[in-house]
Amino acid sequence: MKECVVACAMKKESRILQERLETRCTHLVTGLGMNRTRATLESYLRTQRPSMLVFTGTAGQLDPGLKMGDVVFPRRWCLQTGGCFESDPALVAFLRKHRVRISGAGVTVRIPVIKKQARERLHRSQGASVCDMESAAVLEVARSHGVPAVAPKVVSDTAETGILGFRREFEANLIRLSHYLDGLLRIAARFNPDAGGDERRFPDSPSGPGPERDTPPADDIRRRKRSL
Repeated sequence: MKECVVACAMKKESRILQERLETRCTHLVTGLGMNRTRATLESYLRTQRPSMLVFTGTAGQLDPGLKMGDVVFPRRWCLQTGGCFESDPALVAFLRKHRVRISGAGVTVRIPVIKKQARERLHRSQGASVCDMESAAVLEVARSHGVPAVAPKVVSDTAETGILGFRREFEANLIRLSHYLDGLLRIAARFNPDAGGDERRFPDSPSGPGPERDTPPADDIRRRKRSL
């Protein structure tokens, strides 16, 4: 899938995903925070037009029902200061058709949310399940360039684990995320943004699925054998 871009805020997130993902994509590091992320993506998308952008990596738990290592795929990401940006509607509809669970919201903040009370306030006020510092900006920039984008994340810290748990389980969480992303990217490879989300038709090749063929009836096969 040459046209796919997998972007992360941190180099160490991107490094682990590059090592672990079986699906071939271009990997991009945007830098931490909305300002760096916007600048990186604006520069990249001025000269490149990927078929889709998957922004991924770690996120903090807000919903107390989530635990470390859970992968969450919000339908939209909102700014803490107001305004929400939807994942690409055609890509979301295509993935849902293939039973990918996409729901709810994430919230993009300017500073890390550490304390339990702060997490609970954000969960109540925003209705968000997770938080990060970039995803809303990613969806905003991608939309302005007409690039389908989504932002699934892995829960890397909770109110109970804090920053120590983030560091201790970082690699294990990214490995869990890589397994999820491989399945997601295999499905998304068939997405055709130029045809309103219809599935692409691949030529026969070892690297991709080929079109389905009708199997000849048994009587036809026997007749062909007798004629040889």
